[in-house]
Amino acid sequence: MDEAVKAELERLRDEDKRQNHRIDELEKISATIQELAISVHTLAHDMAGMLAEQKEQGNRWDALESAPGKKWNNAMNKIVDTIIGAVVGAMMTGVIVAVAQQYIR
Repeated sequence: MDEAVKAELERLRDEDKRQNHRIDELEKISATIQELAISVHTLAHDMAGMLAEQKEQGNRWDALESAPGKKWNNAMNKIVDTIIGAVVGAMMTGVIVAVAQQYIR
């Protein structure tokens, strides 16, 4: 029976060694996964900052793109206002001249 106990004890020691080796490997894998999770979290945080910056740049880009259009619209509005003013002024001058001619006769 001594031999049977020794054999069983040796088998248990070997099994403990295998299990300890597997636990060591699992601890390494667990540490790697934790590092990866931290990296993903940092990456997500950085990407959120980049998204906010891209939105800001998009707004600035839109403002830069719309500036020439606004200037063109303002110029066209001034031209139209000037033409309308000139036509109305000419019409009023014609009316004043016509009324003045009636009084002069």
